[in-house]
Amino acid sequence: MRLIKAQTTNLRSIKGTGVKHDITDNTVIDTTKAMLVAKGTTAERPVTPINGYLRYNTDVNEFEFYQNSAWRKVRYKEPNHVGITQQNLGSGDAVETIFGPLNSGDSDYPVPAAAQNILVFVENVFQISGTNYTLVQNPGPVSNPISNIISAGPTTVIETANNHLLTDTDQVYISGVDSLLDDILESLNTDVNNSPGSHNIISIVSPTQIEVGVDTTGADLGQYVVNSGAILKAGTTTVYFPGWYVQFSSPPDLDKPITVLHNFDK
Repeated sequence: MRLIKAQTTNLRSIKGTGVKHDITDNTVIDTTKAMLVAKGTTAERPVTPINGYLRYNTDVNEFEFYQNSAWRKVRYKEPNHVGITQQNLGSGDAVETIFGPLNSGDSDYPVPAAAQNILVFVENVFQISGTNYTLVQNPGPVSNPISNIISAGPTTVIETANNHLLTDTDQVYISGVDSLLDDILESLNTDVNNSPGSHNIISIVSPTQIEVGVDTTGADLGQYVVNSGAILKAGTTTVYFPGWYVQFSSPPDLDKPITVLHNFDK
């Protein structure tokens, strides 16, 4: 009976091969072979994950763990899986001071931890963080947050945090619905010609819900993070979509390209 108890709950001082819970309250895997962890597709992730979960994602062939309320890839000895990336933020017009949003191409860390963690150039002139530029989040007028994706399919129903005040003759810009870069929900962010995506409204479902003509059949709605996306009427001006931006202390000169280098610090 003592051996049966050791195999199922608590080994204490008994030795043997297997998973053991020792007298110091540590869990020990006593083998020279290997441990097979949970594995499956992105869609098969736990519905309600908690911090500390570890699994192997067979869609991307990467170990992943749930940390600080988000799934993250397990890093190896290399700095990152993307490498140094160059992002072009457009050109100066001698008026605008805010350029972005920033995206390093790294799905785990798409924005820098601080202004000094990126290299910023106006044409070929290096800019100094804190002197020539700072980082700002969601600058300017706030567009309507998307509180939830209600349904996916040949068309998509979106719920807004506030009354949207739209009609079925309007077009809408949608941005930020890409909590997983290879998820079908990302199609809401783009269309053939534009990003953020400009889409037709199929119907007004309610004062806070609209149906848009975007095919998201097969999307994993559980991947959407509440209020992480935004929606506004197409043609609205001076609106910045959710994200982090470079804000210069003075407007870059006319036609001077703005370039940012990411990931060199990882």
